[in-house]
Amino acid sequence: MIKTHFPVLDKILGFFLNLSFLLMIAVVVLQIIARYALPWSPNWTEELARFCFIYLVSIGAALAVKDRGYVSVNTFLDRLSPTAKSKMEAVILILVICLMLTQFVFSLPLMDIVTLQKSPSLNLNMAIMYGSMAIMGFFVSLYSIFELVKKFK
Repeated sequence: MIKTHFPVLDKILGFFLNLSFLLMIAVVVLQIIARYALPWSPNWTEELARFCFIYLVSIGAALAVKDRGYVSVNTFLDRLSPTAKSKMEAVILILVICLMLTQFVFSLPLMDIVTLQKSPSLNLNMAIMYGSMAIMGFFVSLYSIFELVKKFK
C-alpha cells in the first residue's frame, strides 16, 4: 500500500472495507447453509449481501485510487514522452475529481428524496444505501486530489 499523509483515514476506510467484505461473505455463507441444511432460508440475506457489496465498491474505489489499483489501459500513455505522460495523468486525475465531485453534489439531494423509502427485507432507510454514492464521490475525489498534489510536488 502506498503511504499517504492521512494514515488514520486510510485505516478507517480499510476497516469499513474489510467489515463490509467479511459481512458479505458471512451473509452469503449463511444463505447457502440455510438453503441446503435448514427447512427455511432467511429472506434478508440477499438484500444485505447486495448492500455490503455496494459499500465495498464505494469504499474500495477510493482506496484503489490511493494504491493505484484501478484498471487502466496504458497503450496510449506508454507512447507519450515522460513529461507528456505526467501531464496526461494530471488531466485524467482532474477529470476524475470533477466527475466524483459532481456525483457527490448530486447524490446529497437524492439522499434527501429517498429518506421516506425503506428497503423491503431489512426495513432500512434507503438514504443509507444512496449515501454510498456520496461516500464514493467524496473519498475518490479526496484521494484523487491527494494524488494530484503528489504529482505536482
